[in-house]
Amino acid sequence: MSMLKGCLVLTGLLQPALAWAGPAACTSLVYSANPQYPPFHWAAGKEGFQGASIELLSLALPKGVTARPVVYPWKRVLYLAGQGRIDLVVSLRKTPEREKYLVFTGHRSFPNPAVVFVRKDRIFPVRSWQDLKGHKGAISLGDSFGAEFDRYRRKELDIKEANTVVENLRRLDAGHVDYFITGKYPGAYYLDRIGNGRIVSLDTPVTSRSIYFAFSRKSPCASLVDEVSRRLEELERDGTADKLLEKYMQSHPVP
Repeated sequence: MSMLKGCLVLTGLLQPALAWAGPAACTSLVYSANPQYPPFHWAAGKEGFQGASIELLSLALPKGVTARPVVYPWKRVLYLAGQGRIDLVVSLRKTPEREKYLVFTGHRSFPNPAVVFVRKDRIFPVRSWQDLKGHKGAISLGDSFGAEFDRYRRKELDIKEANTVVENLRRLDAGHVDYFITGKYPGAYYLDRIGNGRIVSLDTPVTSRSIYFAFSRKSPCASLVDEVSRRLEELERDGTADKLLEKYMQSHPVP
């Protein structure tokens, strides 16, 4: 069988990757992301995705490597990346479970601390994870806030999942839950557009982790991880990443 030139695409998805044949094996890749996670990224019809992560990706990929988006629900994106049918997932948190099937860049794409959102009239002090006990919480389906917190919340906290940030904010506003945990920037993005002044974020972050690009371990494009990581470091050092985050925080779509 001849060496593949790029990643084999069929009906918009990569087939399971063949054995890696060196850097030349990846001249194109398929990428995806959480379809509702502004300002970092969101699904945008025929264009695939928009957002800070997508513009950052265009600057971080080596010259000559093209990228094609595919849009799926978030949990399916992770499943397909594990199968090698998606080459790259942009801007997600590292966890030991994800590292089993993804190779993360050494440098982050953006900071993304996770914070607690509550109704103004039902604020309670949160200085540590233990303060969440006895309250009903929510997170979005497929979200992870680091292995340590994920273990703690499964064992100690009453937290339910809903599909999207918007759905969870509405549940919080209606009083169905006492708090909602999500990334600081996505939560603030939605509140700026659909908020009614009743929901606020608390000061103490649940975690202060960043988000990263990650290649499927089954993709020949994983050979690009070090080069992309070096480029991400350059783009943060020269202020480009911060400018992109600020730019898309000010954009207006509500995915």
